[in-house]
Amino acid sequence: MPWNPALANTDIDLPRLEERLRASDQPPRLSFCLDGPAGTGKSAWARHLARQLGLPVAEKRASDLLSKWVGDTEQAIARAFADARAEGALLIFDEADSLLADRRNAARQWEVGQVNEMLTWMESHPLPFVCTTNLAESLDPATQRRFTFRIRFNWLRPDQLRLAWRAHFAAPVPADVTVLEHLAAGDFANVARRLRALGQDDTPAILSELRRESEAKEGAARPIGFGR
Repeated sequence: MPWNPALANTDIDLPRLEERLRASDQPPRLSFCLDGPAGTGKSAWARHLARQLGLPVAEKRASDLLSKWVGDTEQAIARAFADARAEGALLIFDEADSLLADRRNAARQWEVGQVNEMLTWMESHPLPFVCTTNLAESLDPATQRRFTFRIRFNWLRPDQLRLAWRAHFAAPVPADVTVLEHLAAGDFANVARRLRALGQDDTPAILSELRRESEAKEGAARPIGFGR
């Protein structure tokens, strides 16, 4: 999804932070942990930040780096940092919890090794980099001091639900949309794609699909009793 600041619900003022970072003559040596549910805009903001800093993006998913062969993951991690440095790029690690899992829970030595490799490079990398995760609670405690900023991306607020509807649908906004919970900007985008494929764009159909998205989320309230 493209970055839409009006649909970001974070615990830090992102526009103010961006303004401060743009004022620097050189790319700042900063690190970011972006935590929050899927679809809340973590990766989109990381790419937006790169544009604000005038840097190319080097984006890596955990699946790009993890290997079944001992030592290969560490080499892939080292290569990702080295390439980003050579290219002057902002490095983004998606699903970083797979690379920075709590070593106290490790069952194999190579699991400890890959976390050590990540931590070592994070400590010395001279350019900004970003880690995104849906599971910040599973990160190794040593990451706490490796990140300059830990930013939480939350579900949309009631006022933002209306904005998200207008951003994706031409149908009138119903009052009921503001009572929905556990929805992110990505959910609206997904529903919009689904309904376009079905050839539907009426308010009842949109609201019904958004309710389904909301009810499917972990932690969302479930109706009690028998359904039809």
